Amino acid sequence: MRTVALQGVDNVRDLGGIPVAGRRAVMPGLLFRGAHLGTITEADHRSLFEERRIRCVVDLRCGWERDAHPPIAVAGVDHQHIPFYDLEKVGIEYTEPGAGTKVVGRDVACDPPRFYRSLVNPLTVRQMRAAVGHIFAYACKGHAILWHCSGGKDRAGILSVLGASRENILADYLLTNESRDKHYDRLFERFLRLADGDEQRAHELVLSHRARPESLDAFYAAVDERCGNMERFIRSQLGIDTAEQTRIREACTITIP
Repeated sequence: MRTVALQGVDNVRDLGGIPVAGRRAVMPGLLFRGAHLGTITEADHRSLFEERRIRCVVDLRCGWERDAHPPIAVAGVDHQHIPFYDLEKVGIEYTEPGAGTKVVGRDVACDPPRFYRSLVNPLTVRQMRAAVGHIFAYACKGHAILWHCSGGKDRAGILSVLGASRENILADYLLTNESRDKHYDRLFERFLRLADGDEQRAHELVLSHRARPESLDAFYAAVDERCGNMERFIRSQLGIDTAEQTRIREACTITIP
């Protein structure tokens, strides 16, 4: 099982074993994605930083999300904050509420496909490029790295660079629902506030914000509109040319017997 069972941190997965192009698979114990670490326990700390020897954490959350669950500090571990949306640090913030909702503070219940399409904007793509570069700088040296957003769903994908198929990327993405569905009550309360007390709308929002194929499809469509296909997006927007991509794949994957 690629899921890392922890006490206080949700949705942490080792991407190791996911098939990629050329009869290869992601190297186990190297690339980890997950939810925020703000509720980490001592046992979780040992599991991630002692047993798995994670040496870098990349936090993709915006500032107000970090305020709600402050980041942790671990001695000897490089901590990087590279938000995709952050008004102060990036110059852009996602503030468009979905139908039948309102913005509460800086929290917003978005329309998921619209949000995924919005990720392919120049400022956010600049942040993607920085995050991907940092992740592979560590991984290519054999150092384990964990990157996370709030829930480990929307902003934590990287498999395209390694040559994974859309089908395998979707399969990994949908695993988020195993964790997310355990927290229906907490999510319902959040969306109830954003839906101004409308219980039916809050329930619909919980379901629409699950990991769903339609959301990934919206992101791919935006990539295709901007660059033609994902490979061109990787080269022109993430700054990874063919030679560099080959080097990354050789360093971060293993041959399937």
